[in-house]
Amino acid sequence: MLRAINLSLSSICGADCIFCPADRGRRIKQKIMPFEYVEEIINELSSKEFKKHHNITIISTGENGDAFLNKDLIRILRLIKSKLPQIKIILATNFQNLTKDKAEIILNEKLVDKLSCNIDSFDKEIYYQIKKLNFYNAMGNLMNFLEARKRSNYCLPLAVNVVPYNDYIKAIHYNFEIKPIKIKKYVKTTETFPDIEFILKKIINPTDEINRLGIRGWTERGQVKKVNYKKYICKELNRIKNEAFIAPDGTWYACCWDSNNELVLGNVMEQSINKIFYSKRRKKFIQMLENKEFEKIGGPCKTVNCCQRLKKSDLETIWQIFLNFITKIKNILN
Repeated sequence: MLRAINLSLSSICGADCIFCPADRGRRIKQKIMPFEYVEEIINELSSKEFKKHHNITIISTGENGDAFLNKDLIRILRLIKSKLPQIKIILATNFQNLTKDKAEIILNEKLVDKLSCNIDSFDKEIYYQIKKLNFYNAMGNLMNFLEARKRSNYCLPLAVNVVPYNDYIKAIHYNFEIKPIKIKKYVKTTETFPDIEFILKKIINPTDEINRLGIRGWTERGQVKKVNYKKYICKELNRIKNEAFIAPDGTWYACCWDSNNELVLGNVMEQSINKIFYSKRRKKFIQMLENKEFEKIGGPCKTVNCCQRLKKSDLETIWQIFLNFITKIKNILN
């Protein structure tokens, strides 16, 4: 049974984050999902026949790219809300293109149920090193969104995800003994997650989320050569069983870590979602994942170790436990 649909409304992004692979959507010629494709998908999801087999509770509209680069985004959100009013819509942004006017439309019309973003630094130079984006543009749009949310009668939940610069570098080096491929020159910084969290708590609502993301080796796949397949399981198996990941051209690909859409299960513009869900190809793929046949599957599964949450060094783990303890004490005292 499908429980969630992840739509890649755009497989392009203005950012070039150190933790995101450069091959995103290269195999897919069509980089923006047309409104007509979304309409066909939503029509199937809202049909009585589809609802007999599946219970969709979530639609993510920011899968593997910046949805705000799709000129029809607002129109798409309106369509989903009108046809599937009970479904929770999640939208991801880096705040480069979530301008004040778009924020006000989304808030006033209550088009989204949860907004997520990455804010990985409040140091403009480090922010640029991580994302290759303009810090002031992103922060300006973030503050405009927060002000618009205060004025509106809709407190849209915000989840802020954080991957600190030093955390990523240390995790990649400790686990793979390599230097992150996108870091050409290391820039020294003492900024830590508690520093970023401290600033965030000053500007967002207490009910908003602040998440220190687990680090993965997604971007570093090309540098990783040897994998002991017996050590690993597919961490996304449950999502693969219960969710669909759909590229701008309608391709249903394996999961969110399949950045280049290599493991194709079908195309929803050629077959129904329901038919692909029950197809032999999909069943065989899931069976191979369960049997840990990662090398045989190929694609991103060849480096299944890069899909795992990376371990920290023992010293760093102890230090993090200490910092978390200090943070808790501070929160109690405040």
